[in-house]
Amino acid sequence: MSDPRYEVRELIAKGGLGSVFRAWDTQEGRPVAIKRIQAEDVGGFGAAVDRMVREARLQSALCHPNIVAIHDTGVDQAGGYIVMELIQGDTLENAVRRKALSVGEFDSLVRQTLAGMSAAHQKGIVHLDLKPENLMLQPQPEAGGSFQVKILDFGLAKIHAPAQREHKPRPKGLFGSVYFMAPEQFEIAVVDARADIYALGCVFYYALTQKVPFEGDTSPQVIVAHRYHHLTPLAALRPDLPASLVQWVERLISRLPADRPASLEEALQGYVQAVAAPASK
Repeated sequence: MSDPRYEVRELIAKGGLGSVFRAWDTQEGRPVAIKRIQAEDVGGFGAAVDRMVREARLQSALCHPNIVAIHDTGVDQAGGYIVMELIQGDTLENAVRRKALSVGEFDSLVRQTLAGMSAAHQKGIVHLDLKPENLMLQPQPEAGGSFQVKILDFGLAKIHAPAQREHKPRPKGLFGSVYFMAPEQFEIAVVDARADIYALGCVFYYALTQKVPFEGDTSPQVIVAHRYHHLTPLAALRPDLPASLVQWVERLISRLPADRPASLEEALQGYVQAVAAPASK
């Protein structure tokens, strides 16, 4: 790395379109994470830098405790890079692989994730790649063993324009995880903030069951499951959950955007009502 301010220590994650390294900021005297975008995966050096700058600008506008903070950006002979806060914790994906979240953990996940993404939506930013790997859980021992959610990777995010449509079907060259993408992202259809709501519904279903709601042996099969809403009812996997909570999660992953909450604020209100409802089924 050409900038002597940052001492790169080790690779900590690689996947999708980038690699993330643990580094030390010698100027501020703190650990940081440095993300580099793989130039060969986005059309070359220039495209990689453009993508990096775009992501950094979007994410740096989101000053929120549940969104990873951007500290700096730069370009060197290897391409562009983003310097961000280093999260000491684990991904939701890894946490759920070990065990489904408890009721208390799930409550914390829902409230914090909705709060962070609501802040993004209020600025007109739609994430479009929400999945368990992009949610970090940073332990907070001082708060009795709870965690702070940190939302990562706005690399696919876009500024929402009303009635914005995808210009072509997307299964070829598809970016993002098909397990957590809304049906309209595969189609020539309006894609707006409700796509993030759908993705969060899939994430919450996964957090409660350790299973994705729409399954298949191949990506095309998963896409078909989304489009035709071949969903295993949440109550079949978690009969212990209150019916109101089950209905709330499944409303988020409604096939039609119009059947989902219109906003994350509405989704949060619905969640509060669901958990406050009597426990009878």
